[in-house]
Amino acid sequence: MGTVWLLMQASLGFALAVAVVRVFTFVSELWQIRSYMRRLQKSGKPVPPHSLVMGHLLQAKAASEELPPGAHSAYVTNRLATKLNAEAYYFDPWPVADPLLVVTDYRLASQATNHEWTGSVKPPMLSRWFAPISGRGGVNLFTQNGAEWRREHEIFLPFFNNANLDATLPAVIGEMLIFRDILRQKTQQKDIMLLEPLTLNLMNDVIGRVIFNAELKNQTSGSHPLSKAMLRQLGLKFTENDVVQSLGNLNPLRSLEIWYNGRVLNQKIRAQIKRRAAAFQATKRSGDHFSSSAMLDRVLANYFSEPGHLHLTSVDEKFLTMLCAQLRMFFFAGYDSTSSTMISLCYLIWKHPEVLAKVRAEHDEVLGRNTEACPGKIVENPSILNSLHYTTAAIKESMRLLPAAAGARCGCKDLVLKGSDGMEYPTEGISVQMNHVAIMRNPATWPRPLEFLPKRFLVGPEHELYPPKGAWRIFELGVRNCTGQAFVMKELRVFLALVAREFDFKECYDEVYSEQKVDLTHVFNEKAFLTESGSAHPRGKFPCRVSLSGYTSASS
Repeated sequence: MGTVWLLMQASLGFALAVAVVRVFTFVSELWQIRSYMRRLQKSGKPVPPHSLVMGHLLQAKAASEELPPGAHSAYVTNRLATKLNAEAYYFDPWPVADPLLVVTDYRLASQATNHEWTGSVKPPMLSRWFAPISGRGGVNLFTQNGAEWRREHEIFLPFFNNANLDATLPAVIGEMLIFRDILRQKTQQKDIMLLEPLTLNLMNDVIGRVIFNAELKNQTSGSHPLSKAMLRQLGLKFTENDVVQSLGNLNPLRSLEIWYNGRVLNQKIRAQIKRRAAAFQATKRSGDHFSSSAMLDRVLANYFSEPGHLHLTSVDEKFLTMLCAQLRMFFFAGYDSTSSTMISLCYLIWKHPEVLAKVRAEHDEVLGRNTEACPGKIVENPSILNSLHYTTAAIKESMRLLPAAAGARCGCKDLVLKGSDGMEYPTEGISVQMNHVAIMRNPATWPRPLEFLPKRFLVGPEHELYPPKGAWRIFELGVRNCTGQAFVMKELRVFLALVAREFDFKECYDEVYSEQKVDLTHVFNEKAFLTESGSAHPRGKFPCRVSLSGYTSASS
């Protein structure tokens, strides 16, 4: 009995010691961050009114209350920048997030991404953000740094060469044709529909084909077990339309759910890996050539072809763990932001009939007037997509106005950003955040910044609308730009090629939100303003009516 009592006392003592250390660490970090912000403020740097206890959380709350309910945090930080009238400012949201230097001018962003060290280093907070999504402590190609990033980046890079991406187009188009058939069915209905669930299912199935070489059939047969596990993981990670509620991730029960569902998700992905490894081994035994453009297949083929792995029949545990984490990240990154951008296209292009008319005319000229033959033409000659210049400009302009993500780099002692007014911004101990919402609508960079003008990406340097080099940075720039950007642009051009001439999309925000009085002033008067939901997503899952345009029959 005495021994048990001693053990209990020792356990309680250890728990108390751990708690004391955590409290001390918390208070120490709080004091360091708050003191640093005060020093910056006293030195004349742009810093919103600051509280020793709350940092800038109260300022963020006040700014969010000036926005429509659910507006993305990028609008919050942009609102603070507007009030300060600054190209950049220091923002202290700790303990919700690490302290930031929020950048709203492309020239400052370029200094960070072009820096010898900072340009290639992602801040630690991204690993914490990605931890529930990719597992493995949030370690993935998006968050890794140094030799580890270079080593694992090389494993996946072959998938993104242009020839291989073109080889994936038949699978991509196959899924998009299913999406087109679903839209055709929706045109028979006169009721308001939500487009986003359809584009999410579409991209879920596209990712299944091009990443896992698997038909997930979310568009036609309900949620596949792999998709279901991934979507549940994302649902546990994100609380849609309410940034403050993200603090719920500190709930130990939610953490337990995330851990358990992450194990389930890993089991589903490992099953896919084993399935494709078995397919490779079977092909090898038969003497045939294993040919596939899917990411997982290419990675496995290279793995089993390495000198030390020639006689292996399965993937070793270390590689398997890495592969699971990276595939989870690609799953999320590949379907979420692309789906969001598809919605932005359907909102902005159809909102501007003159732009839609030019897109349709270009498709007639480049792809031919027979819309049924269009998919086959693209499969036969993928490079034909490169001739869709106006379509590409419309995509880039849509991304400019409704960017699905932002950029971040890790500051350092020898990186001091210099503003156009001579202001210097030290970055040591600070994460540099490139606010794409602010950068892409900055009137100092973009003439007529709130207008939808695809021509700005088609004019020459002598034209007033011509964007300076480095101003459009949706995929970010420098060493750590988005590896998948070429694939995303191919997907979006194909998407428009298959839907632009056949369908009309009419947004129905006024009908759906008729009883709500919402001030859109500080979200640039966009009805489809961005909300928090993984990547930034247009508001309300895009309520709309879809109808047959009549354009195809008129031009056939």
